Amino acid sequence: MSQEPAIGDMRATFQAAIERELGDLRGRDLRGPASVLSERYRSGDSTDDSHGFASGQVQAYLATRVPATFAATRRVLSELGSLRPGWAPKSILDLGAGPGTATWAAVAVFSSIEHAELVEREPDMAALGVRLARGGLADLLADAAWTIGDAAEVTARRSDLVVAAYVLGELGHDRELSALQRWWGLTRGELVLVEPGTPAGFERLRAARSALISWGAQVTAPCPHDDRCPMAGTDWCHFAVRLERSSLHRELKRARLGYEDEKYSYLAVSASRPPVPVARLVRSPRSHKGHVRLFLCEAGGLGERVISRSDGEIYRRARAACWGDRLELN
Repeated sequence: MSQEPAIGDMRATFQAAIERELGDLRGRDLRGPASVLSERYRSGDSTDDSHGFASGQVQAYLATRVPATFAATRRVLSELGSLRPGWAPKSILDLGAGPGTATWAAVAVFSSIEHAELVEREPDMAALGVRLARGGLADLLADAAWTIGDAAEVTARRSDLVVAAYVLGELGHDRELSALQRWWGLTRGELVLVEPGTPAGFERLRAARSALISWGAQVTAPCPHDDRCPMAGTDWCHFAVRLERSSLHRELKRARLGYEDEKYSYLAVSASRPPVPVARLVRSPRSHKGHVRLFLCEAGGLGERVISRSDGEIYRRARAACWGDRLELN
């Protein structure tokens, strides 16, 4: 069951564990490693198993990417929890776990989780995950089962919740479908995929969606239907979550703002879909005097609706809605 109070507590606990790990490091200590790591990911080098993390890059990743990954994954899992209010998963399989970011996010949302199995190819990342767990999740993650290996080749017991956050794009196109089929076979409840909110990230998820539906999966979120995805041309389905930047994060990115907006795309599927919303907002609503214009994905495809003040309660819901929300408009 979705546990909103725990979300804030776990976010603070996770951030405190990160800050303890980073200690007195400053931007000047990590700027070089952060730059190399950023270029490595931009160039696609992250798919090359021959590369480990050089000195300082694990810390740079922890400072710059882990908070955003946590925020996006937590938002997705919170949506899943609200769609399945009675669901209480007891186990999670975290694929390409890094330092266990998705598992921290899952525990923030689902207090029912009792067992975590994490698969990570980089020993330094797994070691970091163990250290972070000692700083806040000793009852679960300190005793979690860590496997050093390739997420695409994982062998594990079936889990209630299987999460692959920012992993699919690292596998290489030729391995994506075989990995998905393996992951789906390990899913007892929900399989959740999170990717960057870019056209490329969305295209990976659209292909994954088609394949999973052909294997018997039903879409839990974000789609309100299992029909063919209506996005076309230069349009793509993505959402955003705002997170605070630490002082070290701002220093490393030479950023003035104390926050950033992480754009992400996601897909959650299961063998038995819960009741789905009538529509989902795929763009920010546009409010005008006396009416709201909504951009929606519905069972019939993409569309726009204008909700006027005379629509009463529906108008009030439309005025309060945000990009990414699901809406009942009847």
